[in-house]
Amino acid sequence: GPLWTTSRQGHVPSMRVQDLEPALLQNRVFARMVPAHFKALLATAEVMEVARGERVLEEADPSQHLYALTHGVVGVFYSSTAGADVLVKIFGAPAVFGEMELVHGQPRQEYVEAFEDCVVVRVNGRAFMDTLQKDSGACFVMLQDVAARLCIAAYNERALAFLDAPTRLAGLFLSFLEAYGQPGDDGITLGYKLTYDMLARCLGVTARSIDRTMTTWMEEGWVRRSKGLYTFSALEELERRSDPEGLALFSTLGLLPHRGG
Repeated sequence: GPLWTTSRQGHVPSMRVQDLEPALLQNRVFARMVPAHFKALLATAEVMEVARGERVLEEADPSQHLYALTHGVVGVFYSSTAGADVLVKIFGAPAVFGEMELVHGQPRQEYVEAFEDCVVVRVNGRAFMDTLQKDSGACFVMLQDVAARLCIAAYNERALAFLDAPTRLAGLFLSFLEAYGQPGDDGITLGYKLTYDMLARCLGVTARSIDRTMTTWMEEGWVRRSKGLYTFSALEELERRSDPEGLALFSTLGLLPHRGG
């Protein structure tokens, strides 16, 4: 089977699937597989190197592969026919995605964008589904993973319908801090540059709405911005402004931002 492939933009990646075996085994699904099943699955896999801002997959793409993120962070977006986008999930390595459409045989329901340079292993979907049918341990772990994501998706649907923009913005910052938080003596810094336009796109609101909220928070003194990076001197203030149900859910799933070094 193929050991590597070109990325979506056409350059040749520097890594082969064999180089990424240790990273793949950091994911619970692959770690639980019978070793022979895992090795056979790797023979169907290809490596993708995806630059920041590029898309790993597009809405309406045929569902022919499972994707395993071994390095980096990606965002999962829904878009409307009018061109509006909304962020529904953030994944950091190690993570797999794209399995739900494989199960029910439908085209992709969302697009996935790299928030930084990423390495993704693309696995043949038919081979993956065949493996799950004969590997009950891996199938059960996959079921747990899908159930957790369904909980997050259901929560995000409620949040989009019922929560105001400042509450959702606080939750969005907590999600980014989970991936990019850098604790320091003066608080926790979000080590990823986010413009107001990007924040607005993630929430499906206007940049003016983001500006109003950020101006208020910075005037209150617990958020500051320097060279495009935000530092939160009191994470508790951000948590207080987010939705308690969301905090409880993410805490149960082990997704709250770290507080220590």
